[in-house]
Amino acid sequence: MSTSYREETDVQLDSSEELYGREVASIHTPVRVDLIKTAPVAPSPRRVREPLGADTPLPEIELPPQPAPWTAVARRGILTLTPLVLADVAALLFCGLMVELVAPTLLGADATPSLKLGVLGLLPLVLAYWWSGLYSQIWLHAVLELRHLTHVNTICLLAAAVGGMMAPPFPFSCAIALALVLVVIPTSRRLVRKLVARHKWWGYPTLIIGSAEGADAAARMLLRFPTSGLRPVLMTDPERGPHESVRPLINDAKVLEERVRSEGIQHAIISMPHLSADRHSAIIDRYTGLVPRLLVLSDAPVFPVLWGASRGCGGISGIEVRNGALLLTVQALKRVADVAIALTTVLLSLPLFAIIAVLVKFSSPGKVFFGHTRIGRHGRRFKAWKFRTMYEGADQILRDHLECNPAACVEWECHQKLRNDPRVTPVGRLLRCTSLDELPQTFNVLLGEMSVVGPRPIIDEEICRYGDTLKLYVTVKPGITGLWQVSGRNDVSYERRVQLDQFYIRHWSPWLDIHILAKTVLVLIRRKGAY
Repeated sequence: MSTSYREETDVQLDSSEELYGREVASIHTPVRVDLIKTAPVAPSPRRVREPLGADTPLPEIELPPQPAPWTAVARRGILTLTPLVLADVAALLFCGLMVELVAPTLLGADATPSLKLGVLGLLPLVLAYWWSGLYSQIWLHAVLELRHLTHVNTICLLAAAVGGMMAPPFPFSCAIALALVLVVIPTSRRLVRKLVARHKWWGYPTLIIGSAEGADAAARMLLRFPTSGLRPVLMTDPERGPHESVRPLINDAKVLEERVRSEGIQHAIISMPHLSADRHSAIIDRYTGLVPRLLVLSDAPVFPVLWGASRGCGGISGIEVRNGALLLTVQALKRVADVAIALTTVLLSLPLFAIIAVLVKFSSPGKVFFGHTRIGRHGRRFKAWKFRTMYEGADQILRDHLECNPAACVEWECHQKLRNDPRVTPVGRLLRCTSLDELPQTFNVLLGEMSVVGPRPIIDEEICRYGDTLKLYVTVKPGITGLWQVSGRNDVSYERRVQLDQFYIRHWSPWLDIHILAKTVLVLIRRKGAY
């Protein structure tokens, strides 16, 4: 009766896994114990391992997957990173040229020799971007990218200004350069990503590892946002469950390895939040030999990634979670910014206030301003002011319209808005399309009832739609603009609106506010979702 090598050595292998791992590590050959195949050997009555003879077949060892050819990987990386690097170089050259043109005009020709940065003087910032991870292959959130760019540019140009203190005009030229790069660099990066994302040669082919809805949702999200640089091309299910997929589903290990090699895939996303930690670790170990870069989706999407950070405390490691909206120093900073923006807007818009007031007054009977009770921070009610955009008796007009139009009734139930609202006057329609009807809310900001950026102020009838989220909603001040306004506005569902408010409150940071303000300008120009 014969037995197998695996049967004879089960105890020895199990008890020496740690030693086996060290031996393998010492020769730099990544071999796994569970990949050893069985082979027939001579029986041993006392089940004691005997020395292997010359004729004894050695156990077969399945080697780990071979990486993709480096030429294909390098080509894909160069094609993807080069447009971003060239955009930064072009933007820095533009900023340097503007400094050369503007600084002498402001300080006079006599100061020109001592203040010149030179057109090429800002190019070393590209190296600082590289060292700071701003050319990372895994997409960096736009808000985090803005924060990193601001930090790097400020530190580098501040150091240059301090180093040029011996020539008094030089720090002034550094200040001009800083003001330019803080605007031009993020803008150029956003534009170049939108341009190149349309082409198939740009981006990194990505393997989606997951089961059922999780994998499909991850793939669809990447397809919706091609500017992330990760392009889903293959999907695999470690649990081999049958399900529909938006990309080819390959569960055979050898076929998957061949496709990964042939397509030069270096990135993968694991979306299996329902698994235990041990199972997750096993899957990570399994696929790190195939794909070098893994992005494991968290099973806790509420973690504020804009505030979270990995921390270690002795033998304990974890993610530190901070609520930025409750930090006193940050709250003070937000309040100062709110007052400054609102006061500046009021002072610059006084002639516009007068023109709009006249148009509203003479276009239809009624008051110029309309105050509607909204729910603010800590659940306090306040009147949010707007220019009047509706006829008198608007409530009755709405009831009559909904009774006669079932389609409009469904639209109202879904969005609490109507694209063709019979209550709105012609002047009011113009004000709504341009968002000028909300200008009086700058006074709500000055009074401390609202913020420039925040969740959209809601009315009492909308409380039931927020459910338990209302407790989170009332922890901050509502805003004139916010994620809802720059994410489709009235074109998104009410459920999506609540999700956007949740995301803003949980992930709030000054950089997120700056990001929203910048997008607000673009939305006002395009007037998307405004009616």
